Amino acid sequence: MHYIRIYNSDDGTARFGDEEIAFTNAAFAPPAPPCGVSPPLPAREVLFIRLPAGWTDPAHPAPARQWMLVMSGRGESTAGDETRQWGPGDTLLVEDTGPPGHATTVFEEAVVAVVRC
Repeated sequence: MHYIRIYNSDDGTARFGDEEIAFTNAAFAPPAPPCGVSPPLPAREVLFIRLPAGWTDPAHPAPARQWMLVMSGRGESTAGDETRQWGPGDTLLVEDTGPPGHATTVFEEAVVAVVRC
């Protein structure tokens, strides 16, 4: 599964990275047949955010290392000198917890599940 990583590079600049999560065939819920299962990832809490169309913010660090699962809506985020658009089904690992952070603009109202690690 592809996801986008936003992180602080060695020089402190926010950057994007393209990452993958591997699946292995495993008996996840016997007696159901085996299916693709990823390694477990630690998480503390899950919350949902709703961002209205037109919502924008200046560059800011992430408040914590967190997975963001876009359920609806579209927008874009800027990290360093790169901008990427996102929409339903996209997954981001946001871990740029130091300045300068990333900036976000929402094109159409977005609902995002946030999983804090």
